[in-house]
Amino acid sequence: MPSNPLPLYHKVYLLLKQRLAAGGFPQDAPMPGENALAAEYGVSRLTIRRSLEALESEGLVRRRQGRGTFAAPAPPSAGHESDIDALMAHLADMGMQTQVRLVELQTEPAPPAVAQRLELEPGSPVHRSVRVRSHDGLPFSYLTTYVPDDIGCRIGRQDLASRPLLAIFRDLGVQVARAEQAISAVLAEPHPAGLLGVPVGSALLSLRRLVRDESGRPVEWLHALYRPDRYEYRMDMRAHETPGEPNWLPAGADMSATT
Repeated sequence: MPSNPLPLYHKVYLLLKQRLAAGGFPQDAPMPGENALAAEYGVSRLTIRRSLEALESEGLVRRRQGRGTFAAPAPPSAGHESDIDALMAHLADMGMQTQVRLVELQTEPAPPAVAQRLELEPGSPVHRSVRVRSHDGLPFSYLTTYVPDDIGCRIGRQDLASRPLLAIFRDLGVQVARAEQAISAVLAEPHPAGLLGVPVGSALLSLRRLVRDESGRPVEWLHALYRPDRYEYRMDMRAHETPGEPNWLPAGADMSATT
């Protein structure tokens, strides 16, 4: 891992904490062992051990004698609704101005966190895709998408490698109605860091979006990671009269790649 003013064990602790919060480790199975985590993050076993001890002291993991280390239950996070027309316009514009590479596409049992978001039984089949978008040949986003099996089985590799998912939904007759979205900052894990061309532990913009159809059924769970030096989120604001005092409310959103 590259040099950083933070102690190495604390940097790994932050990465593991972030991964735990995102549901990256199932609660009903042990986490990878110290040797496996050390190899994944490119550090020593002692560094991993110190990181796990810090997580245990916060109640984020639990060590079970003879069984291994397990993720502790994580509190649910709140989301925000986003205007679906703005999302559609944004995705159409992105499709014209950017290039996409399909990295992974497979059917797998839904991890608990994904099953909860898509309102499925844990272990239900879902289709997971990983794509990287670039602008002028430079990668700026790493997109992990989950869709229910009855929809995913009708989506081909060529479509995912060439078209926005919401446009694919439209052609399949899936009537998208609304989305709940949250934006924050995260640290880059090894796999997305390599594909985005940034050091492990770099700061990335994180966007999580749950898309629902007209009946309210979840049809897509997206986790998008963006390089902040090549991507920005812009929002127009307008003053509105609200009870008590005037307030700023969004008039629309614009998300764009930058060079």
